[in-house]
Amino acid sequence: MNARIASAFAALSLAIPAVPVQAQEASAAQSAVPSARVTIAPLRLELDGAQVHETLRVVNPSDRPIGIQVRAFEWTQANGEDVYSSTTDVLVSPSIVVIQPGETQFFRVQRRPLPPAGERRYRVAVDQLPDPDLAQNGTAMTRIRFTIPLFLDRASVEPAQLDWSVKGNTLRVANLGQQSARMVSLALTNGVNTPVEIEGASLHYVHGGSWLEWSLPAGCPAGPLTLNARIDGEVRNVQVPASCG
Repeated sequence: MNARIASAFAALSLAIPAVPVQAQEASAAQSAVPSARVTIAPLRLELDGAQVHETLRVVNPSDRPIGIQVRAFEWTQANGEDVYSSTTDVLVSPSIVVIQPGETQFFRVQRRPLPPAGERRYRVAVDQLPDPDLAQNGTAMTRIRFTIPLFLDRASVEPAQLDWSVKGNTLRVANLGQQSARMVSLALTNGVNTPVEIEGASLHYVHGGSWLEWSLPAGCPAGPLTLNARIDGEVRNVQVPASCG
């Protein structure tokens, strides 16, 4: 490993908690950083049945070496929020590398033998180390983090069953099923087909047995509501009951 990058990486790792902070899903294939970009694939990992490991590919198409650390975290949801914690259920090898310009690094993501427990959810965090040669005096080095969803034994449980509702100025979805559901492009319209703004309606997962909420800045919308969204790759149109009392 490049000595300067290794030294900077060690200092950065000590300064940052192990639990992901402001984690960002790799919804795009590349991280946009001048002269230092990595490409990550795939953007979602699943291990079902007898499958023990999967391969994560990180490419450095830039003209500079890039330090990378890859770790797995347990991913749960509580009170409508994502919660991350350290785990030994999933191993990643290698964990820390420097990828040379134009090269590809393969990471082995492997599950430990675990008792059946339905769908298990994790995030594989890919941390890109800032280049010490680009550091400026008086400024702290920052990292870029992308997180890749990892599901174990997802195929063994019942599909997601989403229940949508509006109460006051809040849109809620509750997953009454067991599989996590991936939701993008959420759009809400009222009875006269006027869009209703949803705050923070980007890419989200809702775990089985969990719920998520979004604020409606304009207040409780009147009349019948229709939600349009792409859920697990399928476009859905759902009638949403509203309670504005």
